[in-house]
Amino acid sequence: MPEPLPEENAEDLYDSAPCGYLSLLPDGTILRANRTFLQWTGYRREQLQGRRVQEIYAVGSRVFHETHLAPLLHIQGEVREIAAEFRKADGTRLDALVNAVLRAGPAGSQALIRMMVFDATDRRTYERELLAQRRSAERNATRVRLLQEMVVRCAAVERADEIVAPIVQVGDEAFGATATGVWVIDPAEAALRRVGTEPPPELISLDDPAPEARAVALLDVVRHAEDDGGLRLVSPLLADQRVLGVVSFVFAPHPPDESGATPGRAFGEDEIELMRTVGRQAGQALDRIRLLEETTRRAWQSGFLARLSRDLDETVGFTLRAARLVDLLVPGVAGYAQIDLDAAGDPSGEPAWQACAPARPGGGWAIPNDVLASVHAAGRAGTIAAVPLITADGARAMVLPLRARNTILGTLLLAGGDVAGAGHVGPEFLADLADRAGLSLDNARLAERDREVAHTLQRSLLTGEWPADPRYHVVTAYRPAVHTLEVGGDWYDVFATSTESVGIVVGDVVGRGLHAASAMGQLRSAVRALATAHAGPAEVLRHMDDFVSHFAAGQMTTLAYADLALDSGELRYACAGHPPPLLVGPGGVPSFLWDARSGPLGATSAGRARSEARLTVPRGSRLMLYTDGLVERRGERFHHGLDRLAAAAAEHWQTPLTSLATQLSDAMLPGGGGHDDMCLLALDFADAPPFRADVPARMQSLAGFRAALDNWLGRQGIGEYDRFRVVLATAEAVANAIEHGYDLDETRKVNVLAHVDGATVSVRVSDTGQWRPPRGALQRGRGLALIGRLMDGLVIDRGTNGTTVLMHRGTGGGGR
Repeated sequence: MPEPLPEENAEDLYDSAPCGYLSLLPDGTILRANRTFLQWTGYRREQLQGRRVQEIYAVGSRVFHETHLAPLLHIQGEVREIAAEFRKADGTRLDALVNAVLRAGPAGSQALIRMMVFDATDRRTYERELLAQRRSAERNATRVRLLQEMVVRCAAVERADEIVAPIVQVGDEAFGATATGVWVIDPAEAALRRVGTEPPPELISLDDPAPEARAVALLDVVRHAEDDGGLRLVSPLLADQRVLGVVSFVFAPHPPDESGATPGRAFGEDEIELMRTVGRQAGQALDRIRLLEETTRRAWQSGFLARLSRDLDETVGFTLRAARLVDLLVPGVAGYAQIDLDAAGDPSGEPAWQACAPARPGGGWAIPNDVLASVHAAGRAGTIAAVPLITADGARAMVLPLRARNTILGTLLLAGGDVAGAGHVGPEFLADLADRAGLSLDNARLAERDREVAHTLQRSLLTGEWPADPRYHVVTAYRPAVHTLEVGGDWYDVFATSTESVGIVVGDVVGRGLHAASAMGQLRSAVRALATAHAGPAEVLRHMDDFVSHFAAGQMTTLAYADLALDSGELRYACAGHPPPLLVGPGGVPSFLWDARSGPLGATSAGRARSEARLTVPRGSRLMLYTDGLVERRGERFHHGLDRLAAAAAEHWQTPLTSLATQLSDAMLPGGGGHDDMCLLALDFADAPPFRADVPARMQSLAGFRAALDNWLGRQGIGEYDRFRVVLATAEAVANAIEHGYDLDETRKVNVLAHVDGATVSVRVSDTGQWRPPRGALQRGRGLALIGRLMDGLVIDRGTNGTTVLMHRGTGGGGR
């Protein structure tokens, strides 16, 4: 027979249950609590009865109860496994899971909440440990990722100061450092120099007891407690067991805890090893950067010297080249550069010429005589060595001789920048620099002597007097590529080819200097001789091809030649490899003359295909011939330059001819000169002056008026046949105005204006009277019909202020 089970009553089961039981009113008031809950929380039964359960919650659980648990309970009738924290009697926390059920009482009685509380302390401890392990793994993964990013970023940097940012990011994000600093060893100073800070640089001697210096000596991480309770850990930057510097991680002290004590910062071995890894990786990157910097420095030196030589060669003139030299040296090589050119090679006196950059008030630094003597002695010995100098301002400088062809030209002083610092430019670089500069300056001095001779020759060829004729006017402009060099191959000429025509030519000879100036003179004379022999443009170019076949200096010369008939305005032109002439009509509309184009003089294909074009130039037009230096620009298409010229010509078409060439050149060459010589020749085909007359309103005045108008038309080249018809029609219009407009009032006047535009004569007759019909029965009124038959066009405008008659006739002989 089985052994009987011990008897248990419900109350004992309730009190001894393995979970806490609470009976609550709907508002949270505690009615009952079992012994298990009292033991867990340390409360006595009487301390809980009558209190609301919210009062023994921790703050977060109290808010959760009010906002979530209670509403859900009243809606759903029950809640399960709600995490909550109860505040024990001693102030500590009880982690728990709560189940609650809302039970309605008998009719008329109040509902009850039955709450079961399960101790979740062990579970929460496990969760916290699990969460801590997870966070530790995440931190390690983050640190590995940051370390990998640092390695990648360090591999891409090219300067030592650029390595700071990746390391600082690791210190901030991987270790939580409040400050991270990178220090590199400066062998010249036997010290650690902080990288990435504003000057003056921070230095720590390698003999200093600072943790940075100790990390260099120990080749390992050094831990240093700060006076304020913070901590500094310093890891050496290593590359093949060579210390290149250190990285310093600074950690601020933790805030004091509830007891007022300041807990120390603890670092695990894994974090220390990670710091060592950061040091090794950064050290290897720094070693690579230094090798790259050395390679880059040598490449920069070679490139700088090549650019220096090129820029100096492009600068013409001895003093201009010296001034350009100091500008090129600052700030690339030095913070200050100064050149002193000796007078007749005497170093003891005042310099004959001085240039410095940047400019200093009162001039450059005075170099002591003993330094000058040392520099000149080294130069005479055939060596170029920098002599150190402390200036009056306390700056450190170097003085080098400028020497070429066994002659000392002067001295070069460099201060500031790399020169005043650790001398990163190097003595070999400075010697090479001074050697090239001296030779370039001497070349400029010798070239100036030859240039003056060629300059005189060219001025004699480009200046001269043009044929005087009121029917046209000419202005010219010439600008060299460089202000000091006026010896190029561009030239122009204007000459009479007959009593009624003028020849215009612009050319461009290949080359510069005396050679080009001499060739220019011979080509100019040849064109004149051929053109005045009544040869047309095409014939002139064909003969010029024959000429340059025996004259090598004229080969590949470009040429634009035009012949203008002054009586008719007929223009014949041809271009041999030259930019097209530009014609600006009387209304200011520009157009390029693209016809009759062929290759330069002496080109085999060009000689077989010379042609010329013809057109009629209206009076009042402007014809422009020019060389390519006016329109060509580096990096710009040729047609864009032509578009700029057309726009500038249209903008300045009303500019007086005397200033047209200058204003047009300024518009096309705003800097004063381009990369090539430029010449411009502008011819103004003068418009015929208009005929003006105020005829008294009496018939006797018509005879003198007709004679004056006929004489003016004759001077304009109008034939007798056309003159007769224009004079007769105009006189008839004036007679009508006298009779019908003024009623023979002799105190009034009739205004007449006539002008010739090409082959057309236009006349305007106007009065200010009131038109009246003919008097009596005279057989009149046929005047307007006669005018209509004599002229090609007739317009009559009768207004309140008078009558205006407009008429025109095309000339050239023959009737209508």
